[in-house]
Amino acid sequence: MSSWLTIFEFIVIKTIGVCLDPMFWMIMLLVAWQYWQARKRQKAMFGVVTFSMRQHLGYMFLYGLVGGLLGGALLALLGVSFNAMGFSYVWPLAVLLMIASARFICFAYAGGLVALSSAILGWPVVNVPHLLSLVAVLHVVESVLIVLSGRYGDLPSFLRRRDGRVVGAFQLQNFWPLPLVLLMAVAVPAGEARGLTLGASWWPVLPLGLEAPAGQHWLYGLLPVVAALGYADMAVTEPPAQRRWRTAVQLLAYSLLLLALAVASAWLHWLQPVAALLAPVGHEWLIMKGNRRETRGKPFYVPPANGVMVLDTVLDSPARAAGLRSGDILLRVDEQDISSGAELGEALLRAGSTARLQWLREEVELQKELPLPENGRLGVILVPEGGERNVAELTEERFPWQDWWEKRKKGKSFE
Repeated sequence: MSSWLTIFEFIVIKTIGVCLDPMFWMIMLLVAWQYWQARKRQKAMFGVVTFSMRQHLGYMFLYGLVGGLLGGALLALLGVSFNAMGFSYVWPLAVLLMIASARFICFAYAGGLVALSSAILGWPVVNVPHLLSLVAVLHVVESVLIVLSGRYGDLPSFLRRRDGRVVGAFQLQNFWPLPLVLLMAVAVPAGEARGLTLGASWWPVLPLGLEAPAGQHWLYGLLPVVAALGYADMAVTEPPAQRRWRTAVQLLAYSLLLLALAVASAWLHWLQPVAALLAPVGHEWLIMKGNRRETRGKPFYVPPANGVMVLDTVLDSPARAAGLRSGDILLRVDEQDISSGAELGEALLRAGSTARLQWLREEVELQKELPLPENGRLGVILVPEGGERNVAELTEERFPWQDWWEKRKKGKSFE
């Protein structure tokens, strides 16, 4: 019999061990390549970069480790077991769905569809409550990591909206290699006590659902695996921090509902198709809802009535050292009013080696005197004022049948 503290110690040791797996570092290299590409895009769009590769990779590793520990602890607490989870079906389906759209690689889709087929058709034979509980726990972890990651992964961008207007925005991108530990039930001779067990009447929360061979019983071991989580979103109508919180709260609510249904379905079998359907449909609804809000809502990063708005600050710049933030409105340089990027540049050139900046943050006026480099650059990226050449297109995520339906409503034939 093991105490919960002993089990958690085993989880910590195994999780740290996963970090030494070559597959874990392969994922790290793939993520490093993604961030390197993001820096190239920033350089092409703005001529500068806003983040450090070393910092991003360091925080990604740290948060991935935290997420792995949290996920492993939750899965162990529930008693979610790797046995009969159907990964030989889930992974190939996830790859096929990814070919259709990159966002479909999420296990909410492949895992949900495999679970739905098993619950309704009886094929493939998988443990539906355990599979859906894993999907739910991974999304609980993702919701926590979305908030923890803060500004790491908030990439400024100029986006052209459906009406042709160019606005400032942030592409929110995070990737976390997840050193994860799963329970694995092993049949051992009756009376043998090797393995992990709490010896409590309530544990495991999820019944294993498998009959042990004659003369044997089930005990649990820990199976280290390498997983990965990714988050991609956009912040157009509100600052990135608010957008992250909104997404995280909605994702957490979806995850907890899915987890409750998955656990309950272990006893109420009619809930299994309901929970399986919620996994992909609920996840897709969250994406569509968020995307629609950002593509059709009122943009936040647009030129203000007075002054110029900061979209982001440049890495190792006077602006970042002075504490300027995204959304701040620069009002004056050395008591001279500014109303455009050109006026800001001229005022900084006249200022010399130091400049007194005055800016507005959430209706509170702040000021600070700061040193300037010889080139007079403050190190800010301003919201677009018009005439920008390097912009990204802002598109709305849509179901394939939506275009057909809208053409039907307009009386047009579908081609």
